[in-house]
Amino acid sequence: MKKTKINPVRATSLMAYAYVLENLGQRQLEVLKAINKIEPCSDLDIAEYLNKPINTIVPRRNELVKKGLVLESSVGISKQTNRLVTFWKRVRK
Repeated sequence: MKKTKINPVRATSLMAYAYVLENLGQRQLEVLKAINKIEPCSDLDIAEYLNKPINTIVPRRNELVKKGLVLESSVGISKQTNRLVTFWKRVRK
């Protein structure tokens, strides 16, 4: 049987990622789950999906970006507003 080596850098990255996920607040986790479900999505898409005001979504999404859990997917025109918006996606570890 062939042994598979685990890259120690990858192992520590996975542990750090798990730690960050465990220490999310309830609203951060709610936004992260929404992004995971409907990605790529704009802040307005997330707000509509969660039925919450957009001003409660943007700060939580910003926190998720700073934690390295969410990143910019693309920039495009919103179907709802017909304006240029950023679309977000979840980082896969």
